[in-house]
Amino acid sequence: MDQIEQLRIESEALLTAARTAGLDAPIEHCPGWDMQRLVSHTAKVFQRTAVVVEEGLMAPPANDRFTQFAKDEAIFDQFAEVLEDLADALGNAVPNAPSWNFSGENLTNAFWVRRMVNEAAVHRWDAQHAAGRAEGFAPELAVDIIDELLFVLMPVLSAKKNPELSASFHFHCTDTEGEWLTTFTAGSPVTTREHAKGQLAVRGPSSSLCLWAWNRLPASEGGLEALGDTDLLEAWASVVP
Repeated sequence: MDQIEQLRIESEALLTAARTAGLDAPIEHCPGWDMQRLVSHTAKVFQRTAVVVEEGLMAPPANDRFTQFAKDEAIFDQFAEVLEDLADALGNAVPNAPSWNFSGENLTNAFWVRRMVNEAAVHRWDAQHAAGRAEGFAPELAVDIIDELLFVLMPVLSAKKNPELSASFHFHCTDTEGEWLTTFTAGSPVTTREHAKGQLAVRGPSSSLCLWAWNRLPASEGGLEALGDTDLLEAWASVVP
């Protein structure tokens, strides 16, 4: 599926679930958040990304360029407008053209296409879960979400979350190709794509594995199996961004 089409599908499903659940619905896996906060957060990320890509910025845009989103149901229309702006910006962008991102790596528009699809997908699941019925991820998308988490997000966002952690984690998809070994040394993670033994291994369907990796699903559900030092399940939860 085209990535811009995937972005639209995930984002529109998020919006549908948000309307169904209502703005006061709690978001279980984002402590302290309600649906308004979830929609507002995602809209802000979309808005900032559209500006970075459209203008080819090589530094983060100033916060005072952006307005606050509504606290009431007007935010739903605002979200739809921001989604259109983002889809247009990414759809018209040259993939290898330069633009800033927070990781310091792959400073091109292609980074943002992937990041926005995965951002929308995870928060779509959050919104649907709050509305009472969450759909999982197709294997290809689930594998990419896991891969991005391990290689892009955690090296930037996780290093200071548990600075004493030194342990290895093996991830294994059972319904499609996808295996990773993430090793933490003094809190800093390094990941490789390989079949290798970790102190903790979690294996199962790619969608469930993705949800576990993002602290959305216990390792005892969704057909998952945890092997080895299961005390490290709590350690993993402590370092997820």
